[in-house]
Amino acid sequence: MKTHIDTSAPHWPQHLWPYTYTHGDTELLCFVDWEPGDQSTGYAGAAWLIHAYAGGVDVVDLLKDYIIRDIEGEAACSLSSD
Repeated sequence: MKTHIDTSAPHWPQHLWPYTYTHGDTELLCFVDWEPGDQSTGYAGAAWLIHAYAGGVDVVDLLKDYIIRDIEGEAACSLSSD
């Protein structure tokens, strides 16, 4: 299932970062709160999952903890490399 949501619309919180998480043939459009790393202190940065949409429905409360950790870890790495 492919998810497409217009993230430029004004109703999306502008402080959240969009991140697409793919697992097999399932794709979630996620919105994370992200704090960039600080190399001077050795802090790698972190991301916190706020919303995860599948087919336009927020399923964040239905996700297992290990999937949330996986999304947050992948999002933090991806956003840090941008």
